[in-house]
Amino acid sequence: MFTGRYPFRRWTLPLPNSSALDRIGLVAFAFAGVEVGARRRLDLFGLLVMGVVAAAGGGLFRDLILQRVPLVVAEADYIAWPIGGSLAAIGFVVAKRRIPASLRAIAEAGGTGAFAVAGALAAIGAELPVTAVVMLGVITATGGGVIRDLLADRIPVVLRTEVNATAAALGALTVWAVEPQSRELAALLGAGVTALVHVGGLAFDLHLPIPDPPGKPPRTGV
Repeated sequence: MFTGRYPFRRWTLPLPNSSALDRIGLVAFAFAGVEVGARRRLDLFGLLVMGVVAAAGGGLFRDLILQRVPLVVAEADYIAWPIGGSLAAIGFVVAKRRIPASLRAIAEAGGTGAFAVAGALAAIGAELPVTAVVMLGVITATGGGVIRDLLADRIPVVLRTEVNATAAALGALTVWAVEPQSRELAALLGAGVTALVHVGGLAFDLHLPIPDPPGKPPRTGV
């Protein structure tokens, strides 16, 4: 008997589950949150708050939408990971050492991929349609960054220059398409697609078109 949306036999691979991916994203986004706080000249407590909020915000939104107790409250280690990641990032700041750009890019790409997959798998587990799978993937991957930017008094970068939302949507859609064959393979491919689109956007300065405001002459190329 076949299960899932497609008549394929499910594969079983020793790959990371959504819980492990969640924790990878928590640490990666904590580093990004602390970095933004450091540029805003926040004190040590402010840096810690920025790291934790950036890491846990997306998952908090996801769990509230799914009407379940947020994992950041229900599981002690779920808050310990972003705190630990934030403290490690603060160590870089206190030592006056910049987090290498390559390490930051890898961490953000990995975190975005991990959270997009975690959100998509949570929606699939709740038997929601594909639109909700994509939506929760995007919310989980970008929600923390939106809160981080609002606390830093700036327009969320996901609304201006980043392709994180697009990357997360493509990754979540990949998870939905592959999950009937193998949940583990879906997690790996979904995270990979998201990370590749994220890195590609950074490397080639890709972003969606920005329309000119009404009454302003259109920009012309040089």
